[in-house]
Amino acid sequence: MLILHLESPNRGQQGDHVYRTRQPCRALGELEGVTVVSGSLLTPAVHALFDDAEVLVLCDVVDADFLPIIEARRRRRRLTAYEINDHFLAPQPWNPTAYLAANLISRSLSSQLARQADCLQLTVEALAQRFGHLNARRAVFANQLWDPPATSAPSAAANGRVRIGWGGSLGHREDIKWVIPVLRGTLLRHPEVTLAIMGDSSLRDLFAWVPPRQFEFTFGGSIDAYRAFVSGLQIGLGPLLPTEFNRCRSDVKFLEYTAGGALAICSALEPYTATIRDGENGFLFRDLGELDAAIERALAQPDERAAIVQRAAQELAAGRIEREHARDRLGFYLSMAASLAFDRGGRNLTPVEGALAAPQPGARTFEGSRYCAFGEGEVERLLYEGLVLQQAGSTDEARRRFAEATRLAPDFYLAHLFLAGVEADGERALRGLRRAEDLSPRSCNVAFQIGAHLQSRGDLSGAVTAFERCRQIAPSLGAAQCRLAEMAEAQGRLEEACELYEDAALRNSSFALPVARLALVAIGNQQFEKAVSLLERSLQHDAELWLTNMLIGRGYIELKHFRQARIHLMRALDTAPERAPVLAQLAKAELGLGNVEAARSALAELKSL
Repeated sequence: MLILHLESPNRGQQGDHVYRTRQPCRALGELEGVTVVSGSLLTPAVHALFDDAEVLVLCDVVDADFLPIIEARRRRRRLTAYEINDHFLAPQPWNPTAYLAANLISRSLSSQLARQADCLQLTVEALAQRFGHLNARRAVFANQLWDPPATSAPSAAANGRVRIGWGGSLGHREDIKWVIPVLRGTLLRHPEVTLAIMGDSSLRDLFAWVPPRQFEFTFGGSIDAYRAFVSGLQIGLGPLLPTEFNRCRSDVKFLEYTAGGALAICSALEPYTATIRDGENGFLFRDLGELDAAIERALAQPDERAAIVQRAAQELAAGRIEREHARDRLGFYLSMAASLAFDRGGRNLTPVEGALAAPQPGARTFEGSRYCAFGEGEVERLLYEGLVLQQAGSTDEARRRFAEATRLAPDFYLAHLFLAGVEADGERALRGLRRAEDLSPRSCNVAFQIGAHLQSRGDLSGAVTAFERCRQIAPSLGAAQCRLAEMAEAQGRLEEACELYEDAALRNSSFALPVARLALVAIGNQQFEKAVSLLERSLQHDAELWLTNMLIGRGYIELKHFRQARIHLMRALDTAPERAPVLAQLAKAELGLGNVEAARSALAELKSL
């Protein structure tokens, strides 16, 4: 059996890659009769396996081109699993991937891919509760350690000093900022304590107040560097603010701190409450006062601290080791395939599987495992760096990376697609898109981009042809129908436009845009109850989206249901990219409720904007 594990673009060193790809794949590859290949969408070598692998795992992949691939695989009786490993609808605004949630098409894709896949796997129970409705065939596979932690008592701090530490990504900035008042008091009372922080360089400014002799800062690096950092701690902190995103995180910090010999003191939030028993295998805190008390207790009782760490390590060694869970994953795939009467293996090796015996550049193998990890080649590097530069607005540098990737991999459609996206010359961009279309005729992304390009140039007939092709390739995406509907609406064909919006909404219930457009048409026709009804159904799929909340607030204002309007408008204000249109409606709702001062405040902010 060949299992192909595809992950989102990365450089292979961060925790998600290690815990969700490398370790599970390596463990599966140690099982008899199982071969595993991994890579990202940017890896040319894995694209040849999309149709034939018995199991394709899409690990948090957000790409519309997999909608037709899933359908093609189902026709060939091949199993496709989708993995959700974070709350993709509620990322922090400063998260590097937050732009995916801001775009209404990409925002809908994780839900739609999970719904279209044959089965769903998730990292934590909180995610299963939030997104389990997307697919009835599902399982939770928690993060695990690869090596059992040392179960002997951890060594005492050197020279009587105690290192209290935290390491994390930029996405945790507000979490660690929250507990700074407690850390100030701890360092003031305990000159023997050193605060050790590892993370993005921008986090260093948060700790400018710490006396140099009590502070260590380590710049963020690979997972191995992070583990080395953790191994020098006596106490590790896991603060989490009670956000929807944080509630769906994993307990991996507890695993890492314990494996490094540090006492874990973590927020009493979903990621930790099912794992940590307060005072037995770690400490939990609900507020800053409880955190302060937990740190004081840990400092005052080093023997108890060591005993708790030892107990936690014994528990992890007994139940949280990756190899011990490999058969659970394989059993899930086999049972799902059997229930659907899909194939279960028995083919000859493909050329990529043969790379296990003779690895290609950019591939890694692991002793004792039939697992080949792609993703570290030159083409992947160029494409990844180009995407990062493009997102940062460095178009010229991105273009150079993409152009070099097309030179190294002239038959790889993504390189041409990405290059076309940053070409300043319209004709050259269109040629690149046509080349990508020739290389990958079933790419709905390419067809959609051709349509968008032609529409922007005023070639409406050509745009319609391209959007219809995108619609044919991936009808369940809904994006092409929306573009066709907008064009029809602009030309006064409102009935045709509404039919297209309705088709998009029915095909992809997670896509909020067509529902929003239908609601606006209803509002324009004074059909306020119809608009609210449409939007309420849309909120069932994506309650966090600011656009839907703003429009339903507007509808409730017209119906004079000002209290409901205010609730939704306040929710919209939390994440709206532009506050002005929300504030305008909120002022009306406040006036309707008789809250004159609140209405004035909203109007004052609106005026300042």
